[in-house]
Amino acid sequence: MKILNLKISLQDNKKVKMYLYYLLMPLFLLITSKLSITPDMSWISAYILIGGANSIAFSWINGHVKLFKIHKEYFWTYTFILLLTSILIPIEYRLFGLYGLPVFFGVLAVTALMGRETGITAAITLSTIASVVSNGNFEIFAMYAIGSIGSISLTKSFDKRIDFSKAALWNSLISIAMLFTMRFGFSPFELRAKSLFLVGINPFASMFLSLGVLPYIEYVSRIYSNIGLIELGNLGHPLLKQLLVKAPGTYFHSVMLSNMCESAAQRIGANYVLSRIGPYFHDIGKIKRPEFFSENQQGVNPHDSISPMMNYLIVASHVKYGEELSRSFRLPLLVEDMIKEHHGTRMVSFFYQKALSENLKVSPDDFRYSGPTPRTKEAGITMLADSCEAAVRSLKSPSLYKIQNMVEDVVNKIYNERQLDDSSLTLRDTDQIVEEFSKVLFAMHKKRIEYPKTTEEVEKVIKVAKM
Repeated sequence: MKILNLKISLQDNKKVKMYLYYLLMPLFLLITSKLSITPDMSWISAYILIGGANSIAFSWINGHVKLFKIHKEYFWTYTFILLLTSILIPIEYRLFGLYGLPVFFGVLAVTALMGRETGITAAITLSTIASVVSNGNFEIFAMYAIGSIGSISLTKSFDKRIDFSKAALWNSLISIAMLFTMRFGFSPFELRAKSLFLVGINPFASMFLSLGVLPYIEYVSRIYSNIGLIELGNLGHPLLKQLLVKAPGTYFHSVMLSNMCESAAQRIGANYVLSRIGPYFHDIGKIKRPEFFSENQQGVNPHDSISPMMNYLIVASHVKYGEELSRSFRLPLLVEDMIKEHHGTRMVSFFYQKALSENLKVSPDDFRYSGPTPRTKEAGITMLADSCEAAVRSLKSPSLYKIQNMVEDVVNKIYNERQLDDSSLTLRDTDQIVEEFSKVLFAMHKKRIEYPKTTEEVEKVIKVAKM
């Protein structure tokens, strides 16, 4: 009963916080967009407009964008970008007028960090603020909303800087078309060159501003755009250099996983950039005791000299240490999730069976990883790839048929253990993942033809050079 009351109180606390957000956030946006704390009569209608737009937009985000429920940083970062944009809007209005408002800056920053769906909702709220600044001008709302939503919808991805330029170009073209349409249809046809220039150049100015601000937001929030992830995964990161030197077997295992995960993510429509970069760091905690992991061992196995429980604690500790490293090096939150979740709550069965064989009184729960289970598709793919790669490595003469059967068995076992329940992976997804893993693993383990030995005498140039 006490636990039930605690759950109810926690839920009520969350509801109170959300209601406060819905009530106070419009007020903050209104104050920042007007650069004034002295209210007047127009504030009532402005508050209702901004409050309505923000409440509807954020309610939709909170119900449909899973990452807002997993990490509170998404809420605070989204709120910060809205407030920052609302501060810039009145400044730009005084400098450049109604057609120079940096609405697209906020929309592009949110989209790059949190996805198209969140970017569209930000466009609605920020376009409403722009309309309030223009004294309720619907044309301004329509131009900024349609221009922003249209541009991010028409841009396929935001993986490169050129994609930001494409989005800005689409926004510019749509906004110019909107300006011509509104001037021609709803008011006397008067189109000034200055207005046309501002409408065309504004998206590009917003784009440059967002590209300049994004690295700082990424570092503070640990929410990375795909561009930030690509820069992180150039294999020159200090942690990856340490991993290569201290645990080379783990390093090459991580590179293989990266290829597997990227291929599978592309197949099922997940974030293939995150799926390529995250696996580089998933086993980073093995830097601490690399010799206790089979891929790094050379003859001597230190597990033989200690108890099964101690073996389990050492093996499981790589997850905790990896989590600590990810925080100290400020790795992206979603990469840290992969570190924590790539084993889920699975059991270290080898040491559990060893403990049973030694007649120790233990339960399966004593040998489980702390979890949590994967909460995103990308983390789920990483879990499957980690187990499949290790299993296939044990095959003596791997063929495509053997590899596919092994991969299917591993994936089925993990699925039946209910490790993928929170990952959003469907049965169709897992079927396609099995196909991609099998192809990649077969290509990696395919035997090369043996080159025939030549009868020609080869000059020993290397030995000569050393003399």
